[in-house]
Formats: sequence, C-alpha cells, structure tokens
Amino acid sequence: LIICFATLLLSSCGSSRHEILGTTYGWDGNEYSVLLDAKIGELRIRHVRRTSPETPCDSGYMDHLEIDGTIGPDSTAAVERLLPELHVCTHSGGSYSNTVYLSSGGGLLEDGYAMGRLFKIHEMQTYITGGQQCASSCAIAFLGGKYRSMAFDAELLFHAPYVSSGIAIDCSDNGQVDELKKYYKANLGYKDGEYLLERTMD
Repeated sequence: LIICFATLLLSSCGSSRHEILGTTYGWDGNEYSVLLDAKIGELRIRHVRRTSPETPCDSGYMDHLEIDGTIGPDSTAAVERLLPELHVCTHSGGSYSNTVYLSSGGGLLEDGYAMGRLFKIHEMQTYITGGQQCASSCAIAFLGGKYRSMAFDAELLFHAPYVSSGIAIDCSDNGQVDELKKYYKANLGYKDGEYLLERTMD
C-alpha cells in the first residue's frame, strides 16, 4: 500500500523478543509478529500483531503501531493509509482502541496536527513507553489520542512555535500560537488547553 514511497525492512522471524521502536522495552515470547516494517524518510513505522488466547479480542489477536523518527508529510501520509488496516479488537462488550507507540524528537508542526487529527478520527490510544521521548510535533500528535498514557521514565516535551531563518530562531506568532491554542482546547478542553498553552509559551 505504501511501497511507492517506503523502504520495506525485513523483520526477524526467529526472535523470541519483540522490542518497541525507539526503546529497549518490549515483550518476551513468540506472540508478536511484524506485519510491516517501513522506513519513510527519517521515520520508521511498524504494524505489529499480537496473537494469543490471552488477548481480550474475540479474534484472538490485536494490532498496534510503532513510530520512531522525524515527523513529516510522507510519514503522515503513511499513517493515514495504515490506520484503516489495523485490526479492530472487538469483544462482547464493544471494542478496544488500537495503540500507537510514539518515539520522536519532532518534525513539522503541521504534520503533528495532521497526525494527531488522524489519531483522533481512528480513536487511537497514544502511548509513550519507558525510554521513549516524544517532543515538539510528536507531542502535538500525542494529544490526538482518545486515550493518552506514558510510562514513568518516558518524556513528553512541548515548546513554543518558531520559525528558523537558518541563522536565528524567530519566536514571533505569525498565526501559529492561535492555531496551537485551538488545537490544545479541542483535545484537552478549555481549562487544560489554556494552561498548556501558557506553559508552552513560557
């Protein structure tokens, strides 16, 4: 589906441990299989499936995504194509949200917004596991999750919008702050959105 702009990477079939991209955290056992491992620009993305009778899904398996690297237009396009491919975990009481593990130093702000909106549409759980860092546009994307979680030793980093001239950084508004405020409030509510914007700009 995304072969036209992705370099596919071979996964190890004999490994008995699955490590999440961007960290050494993971799971022991042979329950995890990598369905897609692609590199798009400076970003790597995996579609992973866990097959086990212990999963809460009627099907006996559940999917998640792992994202590691720089967020840009190609990576956002890849995520947009991959999210509908994730198996929906249904059970007698309803369904569970699919999880996306995020590890990124950032990228383009517009793509952070776009990726976050995709996570919201697909009701994803965004997760930053131990040892992972999610900064800048990644932190923006993280806020789009229907459910948001992070491990005690994970990092979530926000900063004020800026424009780089190549020589210096311009922290002036240029409409970016208003857009950031709207996004924060849409995902966190009025009070928490105002608070995060104040802390971000400080």
